[in-house]
Amino acid sequence: MDTSRRSPNLLKIVRDIADFQFGRGVGGKLFPDECRVEVSKRTGRPRYVYLGEELLATIRYPDNLIALSLEGARRLRSALGENAPRAVVRREAVDKVLNGLNLAPRDISFCSPSIRPGDEVVIEDEDGRILAVGRAVVSAQTMMGLSRGTAVKLRRILKT
Repeated sequence: MDTSRRSPNLLKIVRDIADFQFGRGVGGKLFPDECRVEVSKRTGRPRYVYLGEELLATIRYPDNLIALSLEGARRLRSALGENAPRAVVRREAVDKVLNGLNLAPRDISFCSPSIRPGDEVVIEDEDGRILAVGRAVVSAQTMMGLSRGTAVKLRRILKT
């Protein structure tokens, strides 16, 4: 059974989720008309979003929110610019991130003030290169105030 579809209705659902999660109008920029949505065999609901052969996002269950791939993070960053939910990593911590270690608060030099626990976060180095994508464990205020613990759990990491 082919679970991959180019359906305007499925794409609209995914865009609506992106608008809810990242802000109004982001869904159309993140997922152009050429995107293909793969549905879950079990539930029949949207599961993966591809642009060509490149995975852009996965719809997480049970919360039905978007988990971005690195390419999805690049597209989000270009769509939102400085307003993207992001954390900038200190130079000395870049290797830790690239080796898959979760992001500690002391490794962050800047984070978007709107980040809340559970939000998707784009992880960048100080030069603006996207290193990883993850899920915030704590709010932005807490990230900048803590000295120990985990600030962002990494999900997708740039392969070097």
